[in-house]
Amino acid sequence: MKITVLCNDKALEGFEAEHGLSLYIETDRHHILFDTGSTDVAVKNAIKLGLDLRQIDFVVISHGHYDHIGGLERVLKITGKTKVFTGPGCLLPRYSGPRRAGPPEAKKHYESLGANFEEISQFSSPEENIFFLPAVPFRTSERPPVKFKRMGGEERIRDLFEDELGLIVVEKGEATLFTGCSHRGIGNILLEAVGHKKIKTVVGGLHLLYKSRSEIEEVCQLIKELYVENFYIGHCTGDLAIKTFTEKLPVIVEELKAGKTIKL
Repeated sequence: MKITVLCNDKALEGFEAEHGLSLYIETDRHHILFDTGSTDVAVKNAIKLGLDLRQIDFVVISHGHYDHIGGLERVLKITGKTKVFTGPGCLLPRYSGPRRAGPPEAKKHYESLGANFEEISQFSSPEENIFFLPAVPFRTSERPPVKFKRMGGEERIRDLFEDELGLIVVEKGEATLFTGCSHRGIGNILLEAVGHKKIKTVVGGLHLLYKSRSEIEEVCQLIKELYVENFYIGHCTGDLAIKTFTEKLPVIVEELKAGKTIKL
């Protein structure tokens, strides 16, 4: 499996960065775009890398925040008609405090550009060795910050990210878990994921940016018990979390940067 980081908060020299995440995943059988970043940075970096986004079999949107779905418009202008997998309610208006944080466009606009949306509400496998992990149960103390809201009817209510969608890709018998922000908690996500597949590698954002060192160390202790071997992490993970993972876990820990290629 080959994973190319098209968008991240940090970038290798010569590539563009922005607050967001986009990963181009190539397996023996599939080309998958996991999230699309905030604007057109993912597209620009793909062009620099010589990647043809028209080869994408489908797009996965991890959740409906702008930094993961904001680049979908630019992607669709290249790909045309494309299957787009989301969780339920992904396209609802969202807020981070008083600030709008949801999709920049309405569903009809994306559909006019070729998006064929399919909602995933249960663990499922649309293709061989491809698995979707919808919003996981809360088993640990991890919860989304209260500042996040979404529309519930005519009112803003706390956003518990019921639309959060993880992706598990199995190749050569080894399972890799892709996460966007892990808003429902990376501990909760891993506890659910390992009930379906033995996860060897985690790639994506862990939303530990505002956690204390002691809170991060609690997550590390849980990870030790689950025997995950590799973490390629960035975006909302935070420098302290990356440093703590490196110090506390007997695993490979690498930081994501736009322009970087990972081969598993």
